[in-house]
Amino acid sequence: MKIEIDIDEKYEDLGVKISAPALTKDVESIVAMMRMVNMQIAVRKDDETYLLDVDRILYIDAVDRRTFVYTEDETYESELKLYEMEQELLKRDFLRISKQSIVNLRKIVSLKADINRKVRVTLKNGEQIVVSRMYSDELRRKLGLR
Repeated sequence: MKIEIDIDEKYEDLGVKISAPALTKDVESIVAMMRMVNMQIAVRKDDETYLLDVDRILYIDAVDRRTFVYTEDETYESELKLYEMEQELLKRDFLRISKQSIVNLRKIVSLKADINRKVRVTLKNGEQIVVSRMYSDELRRKLGLR
């Protein structure tokens, strides 16, 4: 991969050009990561690609090497890996809550202690997800509960 940077006052705005022989998974991943800079992610549903504002995301789950993005009323799939999303979303009140999940802290309505120091979180849409004990202390700290 070749990267060129051209800095000149003649440009009014930031622009990125990707040159490739074909639209590959790598190109799609690069575009998806760049969209996250503007706090949008490219997601798919029913063979259609959408640009989703990250503020709409409740949580993100990785299942069988696939990444799913959940909003209050829809489920989408992303080309990005969970760790790639985590790197960008940590700046936006998202937190890893298990090996396979990231949650939007702003969408949490309540917490309930569960067995083995786990925490059961209820989200704005009423859905409940479990925070593993490895991440439960960090969740409480981030929410100012400790």
